[in-house]
Amino acid sequence: MKPGAVIFLIFAWHGSASADMTGVAFEISDMDSDWKFADGTRAAKTNSLSLQIEESTASGLTVGGGIGYLTMRVGGDSTTPSTKFEAEYLQVYLRQDFRLGESTAIEGLLSYGYHTGRENTETDRAEIEWSQVALEIGLSFQVNNLRITPFVGYANVDGDISGTEGSGAFELEDPFNQGVRFDVFVETTAFIRIQLQTGSQSGGYLSFVRRY
Repeated sequence: MKPGAVIFLIFAWHGSASADMTGVAFEISDMDSDWKFADGTRAAKTNSLSLQIEESTASGLTVGGGIGYLTMRVGGDSTTPSTKFEAEYLQVYLRQDFRLGESTAIEGLLSYGYHTGRENTETDRAEIEWSQVALEIGLSFQVNNLRITPFVGYANVDGDISGTEGSGAFELEDPFNQGVRFDVFVETTAFIRIQLQTGSQSGGYLSFVRRY
């Protein structure tokens, strides 16, 4: 299914859902990934900014979407030069929390993102596009105004670079990752999140979140 169709279907369902809670988040990330091409593995470093908006349905399932901007450097090797890109992306996600007690919960997250961009040069600009489907499962513990959530995740990346010597299809070398999130509540409905992770995509996120 094409990215546009996926986004349309999820937001169409989202619009018909009965919402009882809304949320918004601003996110900054710094991530390193290993992308596997046909002729070898190349390192990619990404810095991004994103804005996310979400609603919770009557069943407790949260449906969200976001837009973002990123800069990326895809490393080279002995035959391929490094390449810098600027890109935008759209994301949709589903999140479900299962309460186990007053301060513990299992958190599940399924997301889809579509990215498209071009080389950061004036002429002969290469193009890049990729999609990512990600699944995360975490167990959260909250003490006073601090919530800690260890998690494990799986990500499937399907992408392509065209127009340079380093052209070709790519995917993640290792689809698995793990990490921990720290949520510091500054108000009942607002918190600052720091997320650290290793594996297929290693690095960190800083988020400012409000959920009503």
